Amino acid sequence: MITICCPLPTAIESILTEETCPINFGQIQKLVFWRHGQSIASVATAIIEATWTTLLAAEDDTKAIVTPFTSGASLTPGEARSYGGGNDTLDGIELIIGSEPAMFTARFLQYPPSTVALLKDLMCEDLDVIFINENGQLGYRDISDVFYGFHVKGLFIGDLSLPGYAEPSGNTISFKIPSSEMDGFEISDSTDFALTMLNS
Repeated sequence: MITICCPLPTAIESILTEETCPINFGQIQKLVFWRHGQSIASVATAIIEATWTTLLAAEDDTKAIVTPFTSGASLTPGEARSYGGGNDTLDGIELIIGSEPAMFTARFLQYPPSTVALLKDLMCEDLDVIFINENGQLGYRDISDVFYGFHVKGLFIGDLSLPGYAEPSGNTISFKIPSSEMDGFEISDSTDFALTMLNS
């Protein structure tokens, strides 16, 4: 739901207009999942290999899981949710009442069913996700300078597809992220370990 701004501030809040550094996350190659609400105290701590060694080896709620490499990964923002039109609203103009969640889709290509079966177990969990790109950078949610993931909704790992001669076998993964969470998206510095992390 879009927040109703009332009362309005005295003036429209200023927006930074000078040239800033552009952002581009590139190709999402791996995902990290942990239970919803977990965090790392700072970004500086999050790009230290020892931090993730501890989280991947944990045996409690802090445990993190890194996925195999993904293919065709994309995150598509949600469309506007609207009401009305025609005679239902003034001048026939629809009211914008919110936005749909963002949709993530990807495939795991040619991984054995035993690996995928373990990934399917994650569908029972309430999870957050962190993205890893081809440069070993982490895509995370910044809340007051604390490193969080994005809340995963409707996680689905599909059954094995056998498409035949021209396409490899594989499994789909999809989930949704609630609207506006991506407003907190930040990109860490490159690391030399994120793409080679292994689960304990």
